Amino acid sequence: MTAVSLLALVGVLLLAVGLFWPRGLFLGAFLYLGAALADAFAKGFFSGPAQPALVLGGLLALRGESLLLRPRLTPLRRYLVLLAMLLGLFALKALPHPGGSLPLLLTLVHAGAFLVAYLALAVGVGAGVMCAMQDLRLRSVPEKALLSAPLWSLRRLEQGYLRVGYLATTLGLTSGIAWAWGYFGSPLVLDPKEISVLLGWLGLTLYFLLEERLQGYPRMALLLLAYALLLFAFIGAPFLGSRHPSGLGF
Repeated sequence: MTAVSLLALVGVLLLAVGLFWPRGLFLGAFLYLGAALADAFAKGFFSGPAQPALVLGGLLALRGESLLLRPRLTPLRRYLVLLAMLLGLFALKALPHPGGSLPLLLTLVHAGAFLVAYLALAVGVGAGVMCAMQDLRLRSVPEKALLSAPLWSLRRLEQGYLRVGYLATTLGLTSGIAWAWGYFGSPLVLDPKEISVLLGWLGLTLYFLLEERLQGYPRMALLLLAYALLLFAFIGAPFLGSRHPSGLGF
């Protein structure tokens, strides 16, 4: 993996963290722009599609970071961050990706991140489904809601565990991209495991972007779909001819 690719990869990770840690947006944008500048010095300005994607992604992230003090524009900020992350993934695909062996540390980080992700998401998704069902009861038959766990307690469980699970999934995905880079020679490939993890991560990202607007069944469905895709990567993809180099499900 080249230095430019590493900068872009860490930038995507920081932007994902920036959904919860505001400073991550600035740092991720800084790495995007640094990667674009380094690539320009190495190959010439705008010599390929990766540079404009990184520049645009970095500027979008900075614009999103400038909206942090305007809570009414939170949906716009989250949309800009998501677009910046997608541009970063596109840039990773467009950058050159020489193959090579990967250190054991990266393998341990990758597997450890997904272990934490599956554990945290199991609790977070369960609490989120219960939270959505309790919300439906409160709206339709509030007397039955008294027999279930309080909404604030479920929401607290949901938010805490889902955030940990999302950040761990992001770390697992980015380390997996680095793994694919060395094993397949490309950061994004048409492999069942990688596609299902990427779609599951996008589902969780969409859930956090629309968190204030999702209620009831749509909220429950998006959570379950994202978690099902991640579970499929663990227990289903290995039986569909996945070329994943590990004998584990991660």
